[in-house]
Amino acid sequence: MRGKDGRATGLKIAQCEARFVGPKLEIKVNEATAEIVPADLVVSAIGQAVDFTGLESFDNGKGMMSADKNYQVAGNKGVFAGGDVLRPHLLTSAIGQGWIAAEGIDRHLRGEGQEKRPRIDVHSFDLMRKLLEKGLTMEEAPHEPVRGTSAAGFAVHNYDDRSGRYVIPHDQLFLGHFQRTERHQRAVTTLSAEQALGNFQERLQALSEKDVVAEAKRCMSCGLCFECDNCVVYCPQHAVFRVKKDRATTGRYVDTDYTKCIGCHICRDVCPTGYIQMGLGE
Repeated sequence: MRGKDGRATGLKIAQCEARFVGPKLEIKVNEATAEIVPADLVVSAIGQAVDFTGLESFDNGKGMMSADKNYQVAGNKGVFAGGDVLRPHLLTSAIGQGWIAAEGIDRHLRGEGQEKRPRIDVHSFDLMRKLLEKGLTMEEAPHEPVRGTSAAGFAVHNYDDRSGRYVIPHDQLFLGHFQRTERHQRAVTTLSAEQALGNFQERLQALSEKDVVAEAKRCMSCGLCFECDNCVVYCPQHAVFRVKKDRATTGRYVDTDYTKCIGCHICRDVCPTGYIQMGLGE
């Protein structure tokens, strides 16, 4: 929005709905949700328009580029691309595309052929594939969730991605397992308004490799089993046991014999990460 003097008076915003109609992305604006945010300066920095000046031959006619699974630009051997120039998406998608493209560039410079690669968003854990690799049977594997693993030869006891369902609070962790370790924080350079003008130097200093490794080791693996064996060691009924390696599908893991379990909760209390949940089948 502009005033009579041509200066900005506000920014009009509204909720939008994005959907693909064939290969084309369409944006529908919901005018009923429109509102104006007061402002005297509006800077456009959305980064979603491609400047093809001098690169007109790469334009696929839709204001973007087209690339194959190796992120090599169609019809241009040795030219690679990634990020929003292919399709507006997540930052992590662009990073993954850049990593694959870098491998392709390396192969191209060494005169090697490009490998066929899957799309970056299809990598996932495949339980059925792991069972086949270990030669374990799949006939009895159900297609619905089950309770307990003592009588099931197919279930993986310590592989369960709960990130979309649970947040593990601190009171569910056994903090005695972890020593307090201070964070390794990056140094920040603070600038005045005058110093910031025309200054494009990094303000956040990168951690050293040693500090990066040390910071990663602070992770408590909340909600995940990292095979510390506390549940095996402290179970008074010997109900929790390690599964033999020839029956494992993702490495060494533990199982529970529910004919011995008395529900004392000790395994849950000594679990460092809050992975073990107690219940009566509800």
